Amino acid sequence: MFRIDEQSMIRVAPFGMDLVLSIYYLAAPLLLIELKANPVELGLIGSITAAVHMMLAHRMGPLSDRLGRRRIILLSPALLIASCLLAAITGRVGVILLISGLNGFCLSLFWPAFQAWVADLQTESTNLARNIGTLNMAWTASHLIGPILSGFLFALHPRLPFLSAAGLSSILFLLSYGSIHDLSGGAKGKEPVGEPTWSPWEKKFLYAAWIANFMSWFILGNARYQFPKLARELGISPQIVGLLIGCLGLSLFLGFFVLRRSDLWHFRRRYLFGAQALGAAGLLTISLFSSPLLFALALTLIGLSASVTYYSSLLYAIRLSSQKGRGTGFHESILSLGALIGPILGGLGAHFSGLRMPYLVCFLFLLAAVGSETALLRRKDAD
Repeated sequence: MFRIDEQSMIRVAPFGMDLVLSIYYLAAPLLLIELKANPVELGLIGSITAAVHMMLAHRMGPLSDRLGRRRIILLSPALLIASCLLAAITGRVGVILLISGLNGFCLSLFWPAFQAWVADLQTESTNLARNIGTLNMAWTASHLIGPILSGFLFALHPRLPFLSAAGLSSILFLLSYGSIHDLSGGAKGKEPVGEPTWSPWEKKFLYAAWIANFMSWFILGNARYQFPKLARELGISPQIVGLLIGCLGLSLFLGFFVLRRSDLWHFRRRYLFGAQALGAAGLLTISLFSSPLLFALALTLIGLSASVTYYSSLLYAIRLSSQKGRGTGFHESILSLGALIGPILGGLGAHFSGLRMPYLVCFLFLLAAVGSETALLRRKDAD
């Protein structure tokens, strides 16, 4: 039987899940480009996935509170095997879009339940923060490797990335089956943490972090699903596109690595707003320049920005929720709403006003989001 210890599983399962998806979600737009899909259809790849995830994640989290984490987690890689194999044999745009819905269901099964399972392992907030950091570094490491691997596999044969993703999903299922088990009474038999105490400031900061993370995934959706079209139009090869998208994974990983080592940024406005300033700089760079090196810098800034907002949203949602599945479910649904709306609006902008327009749309929405966060947090004394 495939079996590893729980602490190792915190690293392996997120890495495996997002390695599968990062391979798939670079190969899918490239395949649709070969099938003559338009920018709106490219945007729908991510938007359909995000729509299903958004509608179901906040339900699957509480469901795992009631039924247990294990069975819900296991269903996700099992379904991913089927979706990747179907993508490997189809030649129709509509089928790829249908698979996007199935992948969204897989995400809604896996992430709220798995994040809550990680929270079940701990009772002290300091350990919780570090375990969340470990989980975050694991899934972002896959986004560093996955797009690069997918780009090179696609260059060999357009179906090879999907077959590889199916094989990896099979390994993930076997490891999860042997290693993930429901824990009764909190972490390893300890008494569960009582009802959390919310201060008004923490509550407002959680809402601000949710807004910021919504916006990060609004931007990431465009970077992942619209940027390949812009890059290919500029004559950039699939291999280089994979390397550029890999910059998102590298910067997310580095951001999580730094954040995991300190709690100084917890509930601090300067870090939340500073991170979003980096994202704004990245968007303007993509809007104005065409150099692959500047694209790499821009995507790195966007990834660093998202590392702060994602870590904040997930940590605060778990820390301030007595039912961990409910907290992780809301976190996942909110980020999926951003990933849903972003590629749709970006795709429409690209269709009617050119391939640079998605990043200007993101910039304007980011300004509005920062304004909302400022209104929420304006009454606290300066950090």
